[in-house]
Amino acid sequence: MEKFSRMMGHLRSLFYQVTETGFALVAFIVLVYLLLGEDSGAYVISVIANLTLLIGAITPEALIGIAVAAALLYLVRKRS
Repeated sequence: MEKFSRMMGHLRSLFYQVTETGFALVAFIVLVYLLLGEDSGAYVISVIANLTLLIGAITPEALIGIAVAAALLYLVRKRS
């Protein structure tokens, strides 16, 4: 059981690293778009278009739900 727990810890760590890398890549693409504008290339523009659609799809109710879930997660982790 300890081996399984250790493996899950490694898997969780890997997941966090992949997620952080993905967010950093998206942040870099946004920075490239801000610096170069429409001349930044088709891929960068398509990523920006998808981000715009994603932000437009998030309703205020969904944003409140995400904030409540994040607050609950923070409180549970703080208690541990």
